[in-house]
Amino acid sequence: MAYTKVSIPRFEAGGAPTVKKATVVLVDINDIDAEPTRTLGNTQVVGALTLKTGAKAVGIYATPSSIVPTEEQSGEVDSKGIIQGLEYVHPGNSIAIANHTEAFLNRPVIALVRECSGSASGKCLIIGSMCNPLYMSPEYTNSKDGSSRKFVWKQDQPSKFVIGTYTGAIPALANEVSEGSGSGEGSA
Repeated sequence: MAYTKVSIPRFEAGGAPTVKKATVVLVDINDIDAEPTRTLGNTQVVGALTLKTGAKAVGIYATPSSIVPTEEQSGEVDSKGIIQGLEYVHPGNSIAIANHTEAFLNRPVIALVRECSGSASGKCLIIGSMCNPLYMSPEYTNSKDGSSRKFVWKQDQPSKFVIGTYTGAIPALANEVSEGSGSGEGSA
């Protein structure tokens, strides 16, 4: 559906912050069988992320207040685009999160971020696409103030699309590991 020009008033919530659910969902694009489609001027994607048989997405705990979806403009006059991104902090430095960081470096993903909007399901943002996925830039801190891993995910190139709204089912998530467990040895 093509974009139809409309006037937009100030909505009731205005610019109030939106609390995010604490699990960021990462989908390896190599595990995707089909992805939703989009049209320019309509940020609600059509369809669902469908994974290949046996594939699962990864759920990462993130401190809710640290989850920040981002959009930046890039490009020259008459060829501007948007670079979608996502930032979040995972507290601590378990073997499992260190293994995840190492295994997902240079791995292309699509991210799903669920907002707590007051509805049962909440609004879900889809960030990245199969043709223009997100790539990680990790940061690790271990100081007198605490330890954490910050994840910054961004697209490598701009596109015409801003972050989308996803209404499909959340893909099945891989099993959680127990504290102190390594996870991921021999698998990626």
